Amino acid sequence: MQHHNFDVDIVIPSSKQKVKITAEAIEVNQTRIACSDVAAVKYGVSLIGPVKKPIKKKYMIDVRSRDGRTINIQFESSKVEELLEEDHTYYYVMSGLWQYVKKHLVNEFIEKLNNQEKLEVGAAKFNYQGFEMQYKTWFLGKTKTTVVGWSQIKYFLDKGVLHIQDMYDKKKNINVSLHDDWNAVVLNTLLHYLSQEHRKEKLEKGEKI
Repeated sequence: MQHHNFDVDIVIPSSKQKVKITAEAIEVNQTRIACSDVAAVKYGVSLIGPVKKPIKKKYMIDVRSRDGRTINIQFESSKVEELLEEDHTYYYVMSGLWQYVKKHLVNEFIEKLNNQEKLEVGAAKFNYQGFEMQYKTWFLGKTKTTVVGWSQIKYFLDKGVLHIQDMYDKKKNINVSLHDDWNAVVLNTLLHYLSQEHRKEKLEKGEKI
């Protein structure tokens, strides 16, 4: 069986950035970060212009290393349509990032949860038991903090924002932005993975997943 090659090698026409992604490293122009050294990613496509009649698309892919160095891949389209040349460019770059970087970050999150470590992504704080959430009590309106277990978590995406909430109490919720919060995209994939094969329930009991 032939193995698919996920290497990326392209000069992005609109931004003139030279992007190279291999199993070893990500390179943009003169900046190089080893894939094993990547600590966080964020990416997304935004519509620019009036809400009802946007005029172009903006594509952003950001990568951050463990020592705080960043790589920013950014470009725009000149119009808004489906399957533009820029869309193909974006998905081409993303396929390499997914294969060589994001998979590894998802596995890192799973490993940390199995080791009962606490993780933070934007406003979201979580561990093997579930998510830490703040809510106001109806009496005196005091803010309290509770842990909502994985098996009670409902999540959905809306306009680039990941909404995480208690399925029995909408007041207990957290929002993280795929575009602005480092590793929100990793958390989204993790939630999808945990929703399968009773993994959420296993994790909550302290079992390894």
